[in-house]
Amino acid sequence: MSTQHNGEAGHKRDPLLFNKIAGGVLSAGLVLWIGVHIADFLTASKAPPKPVVAAASTAPAAAAAIPSINGLILKADVKKGAAFVQQQCSACHSVNQGGANGVGPNLYGVMGAPMFAHAGYHFSSAVEKVAKGNWGYQKMNAWLLDPQTFASGTRMGYPGIKNDVQRADVIAYLRTLSANPIALPSATAAVASAAPAPAVAAGDGAPSIKALYASAVITKGQSFFEQQCSACHSINKGGAAGVGPNLYGVLQGPMFAHPGYDFSSAAKKIASGNWTPHAMNQWLYDPMKDAPGTRMGYPGIKNNQVRADVIAYLNAQSDAPAALK
Repeated sequence: MSTQHNGEAGHKRDPLLFNKIAGGVLSAGLVLWIGVHIADFLTASKAPPKPVVAAASTAPAAAAAIPSINGLILKADVKKGAAFVQQQCSACHSVNQGGANGVGPNLYGVMGAPMFAHAGYHFSSAVEKVAKGNWGYQKMNAWLLDPQTFASGTRMGYPGIKNDVQRADVIAYLRTLSANPIALPSATAAVASAAPAPAVAAGDGAPSIKALYASAVITKGQSFFEQQCSACHSINKGGAAGVGPNLYGVLQGPMFAHPGYDFSSAAKKIASGNWTPHAMNQWLYDPMKDAPGTRMGYPGIKNNQVRADVIAYLNAQSDAPAALK
């Protein structure tokens, strides 16, 4: 009886049989379709007609977009260029023949030499990417105008020399740092490519940054100060004067009157009362315009928020910080 029951069960139709067969056929078809398309992908002889995402360019801004200073080079003041380099660059660069590399490479013979390739100095990958040929007037002009734009990601945190005349003075001085200086631009080419007059009219002051003090970040101001200012200024309480005066308690202190430091007559001429946030904003925006003839060759901090950050940091270095407004 048990055997007969098992036999009847063996001939009983599976109600899911057709579903299973259909599923098998579909699965086989799917596997075949995937195989064909994978094979097409792996053996395709044509590249996609257009990339989905374009690769980012590592090239610097086009040199043609930056005004030439060839005309200014011909009438540049080499002595002023030397003074500027001494004040602004000597903390990082030596300029004597055979001088050692420091934070930056030695600059003797830089004009006409291969870009970013000084012996014994390890340049960043950011500048090596834009190194093409040798240092000429226009390449150096573009680099010194704005290093970060020229080579995004460079370790050189210097904001650049925004004044065309000063930049020409510096480049003219760098040219002299050679046993065989490169040729000066021709007078004809210089006239044709003379740099335009500065866009900011004389007498224009710094933009107000009162509204930016609320968002100022003291640590960012400190970082900027350490990169740009610490070579000339100490800021610890009781710190010694250097190339510039100690800056502890500078806000609310008398303008250009720090004990033990000899300020230039140009700076003393504009000294009026104490350093207010407004006066400091004017000074840091463009020292050489604020006090023509000042020994401080720094081109100024043109970014409004950065200037607010720096003033907030200076203000914090005090026994009695001022109300920034």
